Amino acid sequence: CAEDTYRTLTAVDSAIMVIDAAKGIESQTLKLFEVCRLRDVPIITFINKIDRESRDPLELLDEISDTLALDVAPIVWPLGMGVDFQGCIDLAGHKLVGKDGTPGRAISPDIDDLSDDTELMADPHRAHAIENLQLARGALPDFDVEAYRGGHMTPVFFGSALKTVGVAELLQAIGDWAPAP
Repeated sequence: CAEDTYRTLTAVDSAIMVIDAAKGIESQTLKLFEVCRLRDVPIITFINKIDRESRDPLELLDEISDTLALDVAPIVWPLGMGVDFQGCIDLAGHKLVGKDGTPGRAISPDIDDLSDDTELMADPHRAHAIENLQLARGALPDFDVEAYRGGHMTPVFFGSALKTVGVAELLQAIGDWAPAP
């Protein structure tokens, strides 16, 4: 029942907003989100189903920022989408995540250095994803845990719940960043 959901949101310490990568913010999600925003509830965003054909990551970030009036900070970034999906970059953990969710090798914490990573840049889909990541990081604020806890910023995780891609990183972030009850 929607009424029960709204009532529950008045008691939460933080929330996870799950967005379909193809559909973006749906009307029911928006209504629930507005309840959280009114109370400055810290929200972590998980953009799901990136292993299917979906919208551009930059477009999804813009939609979240514009529609919800929140600063966005990408934390897990997709390397390709849909049939071109090849895993993710975990920006907080400075590592790659395989397309099956397995942890990959370490990467430089400096996003600009990724352009020099010949293994990553060898594939045009990964190279395009890294260019988009660099654009996003250049235009968006860095993640600030206090801004998140104040309800003014949402860390964004791209992933696939079905394939558990980005899920371990999401759970780690909840443990590290979410306010204590």
